[in-house]
Amino acid sequence: MIEKAFEIVNKKVENELTAQGFVRKNVSGTDSNELVSLYTGESIAYSIIYYKDKKHMVMRSCAMTEDGPDNEWKTMGTWMFDPASDKEREAESIGNDFAENVSAPKFTQVPKQKKKKKNSEDGNGDPVFFSKRLVAIFSELKEEIKNEEDSYEQFRAVTFTKNCIVPKVTALLQRNNKKEVDKLAEILSAQYSYGDIDTRPLITIVILNSITDPDQKEAISREMSEDLLKAWKAAEKYRGKKVKPAKKQKQTLMQKLMAQSIENQKAYSESRL
Repeated sequence: MIEKAFEIVNKKVENELTAQGFVRKNVSGTDSNELVSLYTGESIAYSIIYYKDKKHMVMRSCAMTEDGPDNEWKTMGTWMFDPASDKEREAESIGNDFAENVSAPKFTQVPKQKKKKKNSEDGNGDPVFFSKRLVAIFSELKEEIKNEEDSYEQFRAVTFTKNCIVPKVTALLQRNNKKEVDKLAEILSAQYSYGDIDTRPLITIVILNSITDPDQKEAISREMSEDLLKAWKAAEKYRGKKVKPAKKQKQTLMQKLMAQSIENQKAYSESRL
């Protein structure tokens, strides 16, 4: 099933990239745990990988050199896909999302220049990216994200998460469907890993700290990554404290939130050393 699903995703992406002059290369994974595809263009390369152990479908990009991809891959999107429960419909959704990513003008060209090195703790996924990943569970979020982007100059990450995401998480946990809860835990874990400094506190302080029922906490912890479990434990000291939403004017997202959670982030970073 996974091979078929992988090709469904690739067909969507290939149709979009072929029209832009990209070529799909014949490649294979470095080990039996991976399914890999590669698309090359004049200045950029795209790759889709499915990790069988993590059940992650990942799309990434990097710049092209005279010798081929420079292999400094940047993750563009991550979706959970479990062959035991997910079907062709889920693969179609992933393919549509990946195809939409590469159709956007901002991804069609990458300047051939030296990239700035990032702190090893920095991720790629911003709050909008994170919110869109949750559409895999909460389909109604797609329209709510669009409304938020259309209505405000700046995506109000804290406000949107509190008003649109937290209630859905609460309802999901109350239903106590193991498949739904485990999938949510896996997505939160993946996006915590890929998330940037604005996104990680959304997951720990805003979403996870809203869970107070011991049984619900235990249920969602089952499939949660060790990194996220540690960060959540450190973030619990901020439960009940007021988190002010980001203002409309241009500024670093959740600047005030990060002032409250900086101690948490430091503690988390130190725990990984």
